[in-house]
Amino acid sequence: MKNWKKWAAGLFALSLCLMSVSLPAAAEGEEDIALIADTSEETPVADGTPDETAGDGEADAEEEATRTETQEEIEITAEQVTQYMQKKNSCDGITFYYRPEDYEDTISDEDVVDLLDDIELAGIDDATGEVVCTLEEDSDNSDFVVFLSPESRWLVYMDPEYTKVTMVRQIVSSLDNELLFRSRDNKTLELYNKDYDEVERSYTTDGKAKDGKVTYTNEDGWQVVLADTYDAVISSARFVTENDKLALYVDDDTAVIGLYDKAKDKMWWSTPENVGHDKTATNTIVEDLSSSLKMVYGEPDARSTTNMRSRGDAKIKVKDKSSGVKITYSFKKAGITVPVTYTLEDDYLEAKIDTADIEEEDTSQSGKLVTSLSMLSSFGAASSADTGYFVIPDGSGALIRFNNGKKTAKSYTGYVYGSDVTAVAQTEPAVTEQVYLPMYGIVNGDNAMMVVCTEGDSNAKLTASVSGQSKSSFNICGFDFTVRDSDTYYMSGDNSTALTVFEDGDMKTDTLAVRYYPLETEDTPDYTDVAEAYRNYLTEEDGVTGTAEDTDPGLYLNFYGGTIKEKSVLGVPVKMKTALTSFEQAEQILQDLSDGGAENMKVQYYNWTNAGISGKVDLKAKAAGCLGGNSDWKALQSYADSNGVTLYPATDNETFKSGNGYYTFTDTTVRISGSYARIYDYNLAYGTQSTANKPLSLLSPATFTEIAEKLTGNYQDKSLSRVSLGSLTTVLYGDYGKQEISRDKAQQLLEESYQKITDGDITLLADGANAYALPYVQEITDVPLQSSGFDVFDEDIPFYQIVMHGLKSYAGSAVNASATPEETVLLSIASGSSLHFDMIGEETSTLKDTALDGLYYASAESWTDYAAQSYAFSKAVLSGLGDQTITGYERNGDVITTTYANGTVVETDLSKQTVTVDGKAYAMADYVEEGSWNEA
Repeated sequence: MKNWKKWAAGLFALSLCLMSVSLPAAAEGEEDIALIADTSEETPVADGTPDETAGDGEADAEEEATRTETQEEIEITAEQVTQYMQKKNSCDGITFYYRPEDYEDTISDEDVVDLLDDIELAGIDDATGEVVCTLEEDSDNSDFVVFLSPESRWLVYMDPEYTKVTMVRQIVSSLDNELLFRSRDNKTLELYNKDYDEVERSYTTDGKAKDGKVTYTNEDGWQVVLADTYDAVISSARFVTENDKLALYVDDDTAVIGLYDKAKDKMWWSTPENVGHDKTATNTIVEDLSSSLKMVYGEPDARSTTNMRSRGDAKIKVKDKSSGVKITYSFKKAGITVPVTYTLEDDYLEAKIDTADIEEEDTSQSGKLVTSLSMLSSFGAASSADTGYFVIPDGSGALIRFNNGKKTAKSYTGYVYGSDVTAVAQTEPAVTEQVYLPMYGIVNGDNAMMVVCTEGDSNAKLTASVSGQSKSSFNICGFDFTVRDSDTYYMSGDNSTALTVFEDGDMKTDTLAVRYYPLETEDTPDYTDVAEAYRNYLTEEDGVTGTAEDTDPGLYLNFYGGTIKEKSVLGVPVKMKTALTSFEQAEQILQDLSDGGAENMKVQYYNWTNAGISGKVDLKAKAAGCLGGNSDWKALQSYADSNGVTLYPATDNETFKSGNGYYTFTDTTVRISGSYARIYDYNLAYGTQSTANKPLSLLSPATFTEIAEKLTGNYQDKSLSRVSLGSLTTVLYGDYGKQEISRDKAQQLLEESYQKITDGDITLLADGANAYALPYVQEITDVPLQSSGFDVFDEDIPFYQIVMHGLKSYAGSAVNASATPEETVLLSIASGSSLHFDMIGEETSTLKDTALDGLYYASAESWTDYAAQSYAFSKAVLSGLGDQTITGYERNGDVITTTYANGTVVETDLSKQTVTVDGKAYAMADYVEEGSWNEA
C-alpha cells in the first residue's frame, strides 16, 4: 500500500466518528459539534484548516425540518368526478371512475380539463362520498394495468381492458417503506417490487391488537408489526434461528437485527422501533438510527472524509449460516465491501467483523480507505417513553438516565482504556477518568442487557446520547471502532493550522467483535445485575480467576523512595538523587502504623532503585544507595515478611531516559505523524507545554516483552516474588514508526509481558487495571471512587467495585490526596474498597522543584495516626466481607446502602459519618480522633 501519511489538515472530524457522537469526553469545554454527521456527501477540507462542522453543512441545512408523512392533495370534487368521468366498479368500498379518452374535446370547463390532465382514475369512498384517491397509469402488462397516486400512497390494479378495478392497496407509511401496502380491510400486507407489478412478500393477520400493535406473519417466518392505527411500521424481520433462551431475526431488506429473549418475552432491536416516525428527527438521523453498520472512509489525496450508513448507502446481501447470518454491506460509491457475521450463541448475540475480509477497491493515495466502523450502534435504543438508564464504565461508573432533559450537554464519548498518549496534546487535557472496562449496560424497565466488546476493544470508543441531544427522541449507546488512527501536528512557524495524518498500511486490528447478553433476573433488574453479568463473563470467558482470599480489608500504601533534585555543591547547581522515603523510614512508618492497630498492609514501593529514581528503564532490581542500599532493603523485606506486610516493589517503564541498554534515539515510540512521542509538563498558568523540564520519552511497546523477561530473571535472582508495573496496567499506546505497533498489538505485547512475569511465579499488583490486565493481577489499588462527572451523567456508581468485589482485592483512591478525606473513607467503605494512602518519609518541602512535587499532601508524619485509625474503622465494619460479592447498592441522598451476597447490609451515612452494619451503628468519631491528620 502506498504511503498516505501526508494527509492534509482538518480530518480530525473523522475521530468524532459515525453516530451520535460529539467531542471526546476530555473536550468538555470545546465548541459543540453536530452529534450525527451528514451521510454520503464528501466533506472536503480547504486551505489546511480543520473543518469542525464536517458533515453538518449544506446537506444538513436543507434538513432542518423534521420528517413528515407524504400527503395526497385531492383537488377534484366528488361532483366533478361523477359528472365528467366514467363510472367503472366498486372495489373494497371505493367506487372508481375512469377519465374519458375524449375529455379534452367533450368537456367545456377548462378548469376541469386541467384537473383531468393529471387524473386518469379517481376513487370515491362508498361510505363518505368523498374522493379519497386520484391516480395515473404507471405501467401495464398482459395481466393488469398499474395505477399510482401522485405521492404513491395508493396502488390500484385494473384489468388490461380497463373495464374494472381488480385490487386496491393503501400504503402503510411513506416514512417507513414506500413499497409496503395494506389491504382495505387491514388483514393483508404486501411488499411490492419497485415497479409495483409484483408482490415480493405477503403477510396476514388475525386483526387482534396487543399493546397498541398488530402483528402480521407469513409462512417464511417473517413478522411485521404495525401500530394498531395501521399507519406506522413498528418493526419488520424474519426468523433465522433459535436456542433454548434466544431467537434471532433479520430484515433482509434493511439488515435490521432482532434478538428475542424468550424468558422475558422481550425483543431487542438494532433499530429503534417506530424510528421512522420520530417527530424530532431528520431523514439523516433516521438513516443513522436505522443502520446496522456505519462507516467512515477517507480520501487522502482529496483531503476529505465521508460518513456512510448501511441504510441508504449500501447494497445489502444476507446469507443464512448454521447459527446466524452473514450480512455483506457493499458501499458502491466508496468501492468498499464490509462483511459482518451475526451469530446466536447460548446466551448472547455476537456481531463480528474480520478486517481481512474487508475489500477496498483502491488503496492508493487517491483511493478510498476505511478509517472507522460501527456495528449495531443503536442496539437497544430507548424511546422517549421508556424508563431506565445506560450503565457507563467511566471511572468508577456512572448512569445516564433516559430522557434526562440534558439536551444542551455534550453527548458522551469515552475511549476504552484511555486515549493514545502518543498523540501528545499541545495544551494540557482536562483531568478525567478513563474507561477501564470494554462494556456497557442497558436497564430498561423490567429488562436489561450487558454489552461487551470482546475483540478490537483497544480501538473502541463508547458513545452515548440522550433524547434531544442528537436531533432524535431516542436514547442510544454503542461502540465505534477506529481501524486507522490519526494524529495532528503543526508545521514549523505555523502554530495555528493543525495538520492531520493517519496510520499507514493495512488495518492492524484483526477482528472487531461485540456481544449482547440479555439478562435473566427474578426481580426488576438494576446495574448490580449488569455487574454480575460482566463478572461472570470475566470468570467464564476471559480467564479471570478469583484471588480475594482475605476476608478483612487491607491497608494499601504507596511509598515513594527517591527523586532527582537540584542542589548546590560548592555553589554549582547539581542534580542529585535525593531520598524521600528511605528503607529505614519505610520500616518505621510501617511500625508506627502497626502500633496504631493497622493490619494487612500492602505496600507499593516506587522509585526504590537507582534506575527508578533517575527515570531510566527499571528492570535490574538494584536497591538505591541513597535510600540505604541493599542491606537496608533486605532489612525492610525481612520486617515485612515477619509482620504480615505484603511488599510490592514498583517499576514504571512508561517513560524513560537513555541508559540500562535502552536509548531515546532507538526505543522511543514514534507518533503517527512521524515524530518522537515526548511527554511534556504543562505550564500551570496557561496549560501549554512547558520547556522548564526536559520532556520524557515514551518507551516503545516493542520493548515490553524483552523488559518483562529481563525483569523476571532479575527479580528471581533477588528472591523477589511480587511486583507492581505502575502505569503499564492502565496506559495503552502504539508505536507507529518502523515497528508498526497498533494499540491492538500493544495490548497483546502487554499481555505477553504480564504472562512472562506471572509464569516466573511473580505476583502482580495493578495500580489501576484495564480489563486486559485482570487475568494476570492479584489485587488492584487506586480504583476510582468517582466518574469523570460529565454533565450528561446523572449519578456516580461504584460499578468497577461491584464487578470486582469478591473476585479481586482492591483499594480506592488515595485518602490523603482528597480534599475531603473523611468522605473518601466513607465512600471507600460504602463501595467495599480497602483504604489507600500515599506516603513519604521526609518533609514535603523536599518535594519542591522535583518531578514528584504533586505529592505535597503525602507526609507520613501527618497521616500515620489517621491511616491507622481509619483502617480500624474500616475493619470494624467490613470484616468478613472481602470474599463476598456486592448484590445491591443504592444511594438516597447522603445515605448509601450496600448489600452483600451473605445478606450483610452496610448503611453508610456520609452526613452523620456513621456506618450501620446489620443494625449495629459505628461512628467514625469513635475510631478516628479529631485532628489525627495534619496536612503539612
